[in-house]
Amino acid sequence: MAAINCIIIEDELPASILLELHIAKFDFLDLKGKFTSVSNAQNILKSHKIDLIFLDINLPGKSGIEFAKSLFSETAIIFTTAYTEYAVEGFELDAIDYILKPISLERFTKAISKYTKIRELNEVVLHAKNLEIERAFIFVKCERKMLKLFLDEIHYFESQGNYLLIYTATDCYKTYQSITEMEDKLPEGLFVRIHRSFVVALNKVTSYNANHISIQNKQLPIGRFYNSTVSHLLNSLPGFDN
Repeated sequence: MAAINCIIIEDELPASILLELHIAKFDFLDLKGKFTSVSNAQNILKSHKIDLIFLDINLPGKSGIEFAKSLFSETAIIFTTAYTEYAVEGFELDAIDYILKPISLERFTKAISKYTKIRELNEVVLHAKNLEIERAFIFVKCERKMLKLFLDEIHYFESQGNYLLIYTATDCYKTYQSITEMEDKLPEGLFVRIHRSFVVALNKVTSYNANHISIQNKQLPIGRFYNSTVSHLLNSLPGFDN
């Protein structure tokens, strides 16, 4: 398992020492620091990516509850406290766990197990989403076989009568289907129809004006019917501000 960067924010020295001893029993937990208040922990949160915080609730200055509300969702919280009355509010903040002091190794291990399971599940989901976005593909019938084309390799589609040409950086594929049929198969946000004969990949557009779009050295016309939609979409993309 990859290292998990963690910190302790605890103003009671015995509780802080006990947490440090528990953390030391797990090779994948990398303790980056111990702090007695939220304000003292701010610098390390700015300089390091902290995955997990063991957070007391009754702290000097800002409470653990207040602090947890200000954190990004990527940082997980395990509350450590001597009081049961904060449990509901703690879990409403999507805390991984809520451990009552004194914290036994058995109870600590249970909390870490819960965190690692959630972390692994999130990593699997994120990996699947990244694969779906980065390497989405379509199958097209080309030369009597079904050909797999990755969407991130396609530059544009061109309608030619009753067939469709699919252009990548190095190849052109011919398939017998309409451009409208193809447009319906494509995920939203990656491609845009600019003309009755052309659909282009937005991330392959290198320049444009009111009448044309350029992809590498190829200039493609923008149809009058599509002009306002295309201009609005392209103007909203990063790096294409006018």
